[in-house]
Amino acid sequence: MGQLGHVSLQGGDKELLPRRVVALNDIEIRDVACGGVHTCAVSVKGALYAWGGGQAAQLGLGPQKSLFSCNPNECYSLFRNIPVLVLPEGVQLVSCGHSHTLICTRDGKIRGWGYNSYGQAANGKSIYAWYPSPVDWCVGEVRKLAAGGGHSAVLTDACSLKELCEFSLADSVTPSNASLISDIAYRTGSDALARLCEKLSTDMLNAGNCNCQD
Repeated sequence: MGQLGHVSLQGGDKELLPRRVVALNDIEIRDVACGGVHTCAVSVKGALYAWGGGQAAQLGLGPQKSLFSCNPNECYSLFRNIPVLVLPEGVQLVSCGHSHTLICTRDGKIRGWGYNSYGQAANGKSIYAWYPSPVDWCVGEVRKLAAGGGHSAVLTDACSLKELCEFSLADSVTPSNASLISDIAYRTGSDALARLCEKLSTDMLNAGNCNCQD
């Protein structure tokens, strides 16, 4: 699927010996991440490059109209066998899951794209996140990212009293106090905590509606 970054391979569909990714010759790379059928690299200047399979939007290059095929000659638009620039600057961390990608920018924001059926790539509820989309369900300064098959994880560091309070409140949210904590979160600018309370309230409401229908 082009995930090795070479225009052509040494042995049919295989690369038999290690060799340089020529398209990145003049770019100093700081980090590399490998997914199921795609690869990403971050330069020292914070530019993000991606290549490989993009049938599940994991390259972040927008929707493709072709159907997926295992034969690259039949669906060139669904794979990139040489690196393409996705974001020109500002990327600090990158992690590739099986079919999605996560990044953290230098301002601490998390973005994700790719297969999103389980909510692993973006806030939205769409099956595919075709472009870098917000992921803001974590609290604290981001230290590491990890993307799996159908899930994602973020390691954060609570470096301030405000963040420690947010962690404490998030751990104590219950259906009975969600409204009160949500009010505190909105007044103090704790957006992630406010969304957690809102989600809990929505889940309660939906559960109540289901019980009423039964």
